[in-house]
Amino acid sequence: MISWPSYSSHFAFFVLISIPLSSSFDSYTTCSNTFNCGGITKVGFPFWGDGRPDNCGYPELKLACSNDVTTIEIMRVKYRLLKINQDEQTLKVVRDDYYDKICSPKFGDTKLDSNLFDYVSGSSDFTLLYDCASSSLAEGFKCPDNQTYANVAAVPEVFPGTPICKSKVVVRISDPTGFGILSILNVKALEAAMKEGFEVKYKVDSRKCDECVGSKGVCGYDWNLNETVCHCPNQTSEPRTCSATRTAAINNPAAVPLPPAKGMN
Repeated sequence: MISWPSYSSHFAFFVLISIPLSSSFDSYTTCSNTFNCGGITKVGFPFWGDGRPDNCGYPELKLACSNDVTTIEIMRVKYRLLKINQDEQTLKVVRDDYYDKICSPKFGDTKLDSNLFDYVSGSSDFTLLYDCASSSLAEGFKCPDNQTYANVAAVPEVFPGTPICKSKVVVRISDPTGFGILSILNVKALEAAMKEGFEVKYKVDSRKCDECVGSKGVCGYDWNLNETVCHCPNQTSEPRTCSATRTAAINNPAAVPLPPAKGMN
């Protein structure tokens, strides 16, 4: 006959070992899945989101999927992800609020976190001026609603002598020549150039992740320690790689000694 204290200690043992093991195993399993949305497919570390939990990637590199459109938020500005090259670590993005039209922006400048991103050559900063006092600028156009005047300039500064404008937005536009698109004098042409997007390079050291993958692990991220971790198939997460001893235990789990239950000798 089993006494209550003995049963209780066995139950406590079961709870203590089952929860951590299940959690660690889920990290390996879920982070093995890739992000897939529309034309953006097979995306893994350092990105997370939409089925990949937050311990699968960098906090700043969350991807979202809606109606087959992939988006990423950078410095509180939402971008559409047009293309990704994980070998080169580059993203081609376009501001979501400027993707279809430029006359109803949220008036936030295009900025990058310099600790994580760099611009790739082939794009330039431009300034859009809204609600200007007059339409006497040499370069510019009226928005279709005939209420807002917008001007595109080759530099983010407002030139001396330009009319007073209520809003100024710095945006990034594809500019392969590097000379500035000074010939854009209508909304449609500017929207077409904006829709092309621009490239950025994300600065993530892939060497640690390569070592993890080489040891049959899956790369993840520890938000508390702010560093890459290696999720292993034997239900553990290691600082760098899945060690040979731990990896060998995958093929023979029974050989791994379990810790004694509390209250048992």
